[in-house]
Amino acid sequence: MQRLLTRTLALCAMLLPFSTGTAHGQDSNQALHRWSGSLSDQSLQSSSTQATDSVYQLTTAPTFFASPVVSPRLRDLSSETDRPRTQGLLTSTVWIKGNFVTEAEVASNQGWSDSLQARMPGDARDDGRSRMMRLGLMGTSGSMRYGMSYRQAGQAFYNGPDLALREAWGEWRKSSAALRTSVGQQWNNTAGDSSRSRMEQAYGRIGLTWNKPEWPNLALSYSRNSISSSLDPLGVTPQRAENHSLEAALAYSTATWTARLASSYILGSDLMKHGAENSVKMQMLTALFRPLNTLTIAPTLVYRSELQDWSGVRIDSPTASLAMHYKQSQRLLISATGNYAGTRSSDGLIDTENLGGKGVLAWDLQQTGRWATLISLEAGYTRITNHVTPAADTEDISGLVRIVLASL
Repeated sequence: MQRLLTRTLALCAMLLPFSTGTAHGQDSNQALHRWSGSLSDQSLQSSSTQATDSVYQLTTAPTFFASPVVSPRLRDLSSETDRPRTQGLLTSTVWIKGNFVTEAEVASNQGWSDSLQARMPGDARDDGRSRMMRLGLMGTSGSMRYGMSYRQAGQAFYNGPDLALREAWGEWRKSSAALRTSVGQQWNNTAGDSSRSRMEQAYGRIGLTWNKPEWPNLALSYSRNSISSSLDPLGVTPQRAENHSLEAALAYSTATWTARLASSYILGSDLMKHGAENSVKMQMLTALFRPLNTLTIAPTLVYRSELQDWSGVRIDSPTASLAMHYKQSQRLLISATGNYAGTRSSDGLIDTENLGGKGVLAWDLQQTGRWATLISLEAGYTRITNHVTPAADTEDISGLVRIVLASL
């Protein structure tokens, strides 16, 4: 079965130049490594077939994805065999000495989450709702690059479920400047279930970047997207909206620190409310400091303000976070994060605060030529305060001890 699947993917990859596909904006080797790296940190065992006339090179590799455990609470943990994960096969074909790359991938769920299965009608493990297919192509011609992509995942697929996407893009680079534009469409409810609404989004984007060594980096972009609903069942209100976004960012880096300032303005109109508008302004400041080779400090500040013209209500949302990473040696690691988020409306109906933090102390107890023994202590704290409804306040304190035995 796996041999038949490999041959089928190889045929799809070779026929992609004559069909719709995916764009990746990287060279032939980077396209494969980037995609497989985003799916998992596990190493990939790949096989390559080089044509005798050197017209193309075919590469196949297995792909894996399993999300990391982010909750420190014991009741949220599960065994490795019960954790949802995906496994698939990726075929990449390089044509014309690397100037043209095609890719094809299929994947399906291997683990099954009880909570996800309980939300699905019927048994989703036996049909296409737990599978994903991706096709793509990318070409290079002088200073121009271009490509197309298509991806469709079923409702029960673990990574990016119930979503279809198709996109075409082009990029021009000259010296320190680059101009990139893209158009695309995405939608949910890929199975066309009439009992659920389908949201369709069509978008276009154009961006200009300027990146010169020892100079600040500048990025400007404009995008437009329209959102509409279809297959609306009885009792579900149809939606139609249009948004225009303008973004600008300025960044600068040195050997010991990096800073980035970004500002965006979004103007949206609700076409179901006779074009009623709302505007969003957001400023973000991020930085990364390395005062020592063993210490990294990363603060983030965000301020978001939304104004609804039809109601006159203004919603302010300040956010701040601080992360510290200290690695004394190869055997000791200390990290800590803290965050704050608030949301307040001018009419007094919304007034909430979220305060949280997490700390991790990990060290390598013993390392031999064949085994490594790791232990970590983790603690977390979260408090949500609702000043409008004090009864809705929540507080959570948790801790976790991990012991890992890993073969080298």
